[in-house]
Amino acid sequence: MSTPQCKEIADLAARGRASFDADIAVARACQYSVIRLAADLDRMGEEWLENHPDIPWRLIKGMRNRIAHSYWLVDDDIVWVVVDVHAADLHRRLVDEIEAARIRLAK
Repeated sequence: MSTPQCKEIADLAARGRASFDADIAVARACQYSVIRLAADLDRMGEEWLENHPDIPWRLIKGMRNRIAHSYWLVDDDIVWVVVDVHAADLHRRLVDEIEAARIRLAK
């Protein structure tokens, strides 16, 4: 994975579910990574999001909001699936566009 955020998520997922369950720091790092991923996608802009209707943007944004604002309602099983499965799938589908957008935004 080439983007730093997706690399971090992949590294966390590689630690395994047992590590996620046993170490609160790993669990919180996973939650923070989901927040950052949603922020990265949000920075792509509304037009970009509209041009990618296959991306479950409402779910991603909802997960970010739940973690950031209603953390006591966070379901760890869902966070783990997002980190272990969905983030990697999203990255594979969008890696080229994410990199191009990061370059544009860095200017």
